[in-house]
Amino acid sequence: MFVSCIYCVLKRINMTGGFQKLQPATPSFNQKGIAQSLQYGDVYHSTAGALAQTQHVFLAGNGLPERWQGRTHFSICETGFGLGNNFLVTWLSWLRDSDRSQRLHFVSFEAHPFQRDDLARMHEHASPELQPLVQQLLAQWPELLPGIHRLYFENERVTLTLVFGDIEQKAKLLDAQIDAFFLDGFAPRLNPQMWSRRLFGQLVRLSAKGATMASWCSAGQVRRDLRDAGFLIEKIPGFAHKREMIRGVLREKLGRQPNAIPKHVMVIGAGIAGAATAAALVRRGIRVTVVDPVLKSGAGASHLGHKAIAMTPLLSVDDAPRMRLSRAGMLVAARQWQHAEAMDCLPLGTVRVAVDADEDLAGRKAVETLGFPDAWVQYLDVEVMSQHVGGDVAHGGLYFPSAMRVQPDKLIERLLTHPNIGLLPTKVLKLEALETGWCAIVDTDSAEAGVLHADAVVLCVAGELSSLLPDSVHANKAYPYIEEMERLPGQVSYFVASEMAKKPTYIVAGEGYLLPEVEGLCTAGSTYGANGEPAQVTEQGHHEIRETLQRWKTWLASASIQGGWAGYRAALKDHLPLYAGGDQNLGIISGLGSNGFAWSAILAEDLAAAWNNEPRLLERDLSRALGLR
Repeated sequence: MFVSCIYCVLKRINMTGGFQKLQPATPSFNQKGIAQSLQYGDVYHSTAGALAQTQHVFLAGNGLPERWQGRTHFSICETGFGLGNNFLVTWLSWLRDSDRSQRLHFVSFEAHPFQRDDLARMHEHASPELQPLVQQLLAQWPELLPGIHRLYFENERVTLTLVFGDIEQKAKLLDAQIDAFFLDGFAPRLNPQMWSRRLFGQLVRLSAKGATMASWCSAGQVRRDLRDAGFLIEKIPGFAHKREMIRGVLREKLGRQPNAIPKHVMVIGAGIAGAATAAALVRRGIRVTVVDPVLKSGAGASHLGHKAIAMTPLLSVDDAPRMRLSRAGMLVAARQWQHAEAMDCLPLGTVRVAVDADEDLAGRKAVETLGFPDAWVQYLDVEVMSQHVGGDVAHGGLYFPSAMRVQPDKLIERLLTHPNIGLLPTKVLKLEALETGWCAIVDTDSAEAGVLHADAVVLCVAGELSSLLPDSVHANKAYPYIEEMERLPGQVSYFVASEMAKKPTYIVAGEGYLLPEVEGLCTAGSTYGANGEPAQVTEQGHHEIRETLQRWKTWLASASIQGGWAGYRAALKDHLPLYAGGDQNLGIISGLGSNGFAWSAILAEDLAAAWNNEPRLLERDLSRALGLR
């Protein structure tokens, strides 16, 4: 897998209404010491106390904790996260309930999230019983980037899905099956988009069968709009100085039924997509069998000999789909793949020096327009960039502090090492759909009886994809993108680190790239071959890479090259991956191009969430853009 250019020109796909820069909340308290919003001129909770308000209005109003008792999953959606009091109190109530659901999923929208330090300040005087949970929340609090962020607590039995951005825009992009809604925006006259008919319609779309809602707000228009959307509404006694509140239940014929969760999944393909998928499924208690002939040479054999790759976020001024997908994947990889004891996925950062003045200007404009935090991306002018790399450069560029250096074979091996993941070194010849799942016809030389059965299948292959797709997929529609998928060969070279005048401590990129050393060798790349050409390490390839790295020639000096690695990038003509994850028994992750590791992280996690009836991590417009085509 190779580093790709972040400034390639693509047809823009815009299904979200345009990019919206996040505006963080400003910490403030009123004269009574109650946390307030300066944007909306309203308090975050009742003067009678946040904990008591959550218990009376949102928990009791939704029949909790009784409704989650004995359930495998229970999902809650809150319309405004604010300080997180409703989540914290719900989490505490769940912990105190011995009959609680096996898993609790809490989804919350927030247009103006707090910075971590500001959120900590707002919780300095939280009740002692909430303080341990507050500290856990602060420890995982994400950088303020638009989109979906998944946080995990209690050994992943409690999840918090934060959706940063305008709720009217983001609600239509969320995919979930919600059992209870906490309608907790600021007052309708101050924050009308939190109480709109459009939003209520989206909440009904997100509802599971029998979903309920509760709110402190009993305004007549709110009640009427909720009824029109599909809820049966009643007024009940309110909390503290509020005489009334409302609660409701979804009409009987509305709502989504949960899907049957597969007990055993067959993953075909043992590259990063297959490994990430297997790891995401097995974390949720689903048994997995990974099938691939390459496994004869070991769990990480799909990248055997591949010393290192770079995972660097993609960036464009319009925050196009590839960029959003890259960001989502990087966030998932950071949470799921980085561990203190593991050296195969390290956040070393990337410095990308612009190749010309136009790219320099484009990078600066993108950083200014997007307004992402410095912890994600910074623009460095030519002077600062020269200081950063320790030598003169012709242009400025971008610095990505969270970019990762990955050792592919070791990471894949780690992801596939689990007692509930079986590895089968054989080739699948054909898939057949059964009433109860799937049957795979395999190479009889390496599997008893030549048949494997599973409840569900995930295809994580490229060249074999078209031949393995079942007839039911091909029956009514042609998929030209699949038929035209290209396999583009490429090579990296290994420079002997001890012979270099200067060794990089972070990833350097621009024209080519150079990675910090692994086992005494610095990986450099890369070449790009044409579709159909063989993937092999050649002297010509080494020469091309050395020529590409001319701007770093003082670093390389006369360092010799000690081998390299070659492989294929499977790419579609629109430069987006191929993903089908919504079907409950057939998934596809393919066509990952040069961004296979980051994209595999988010697509695997989204598929596993969908198949486990969890709120999904991929926004719906992205999911549609990546579907079979």
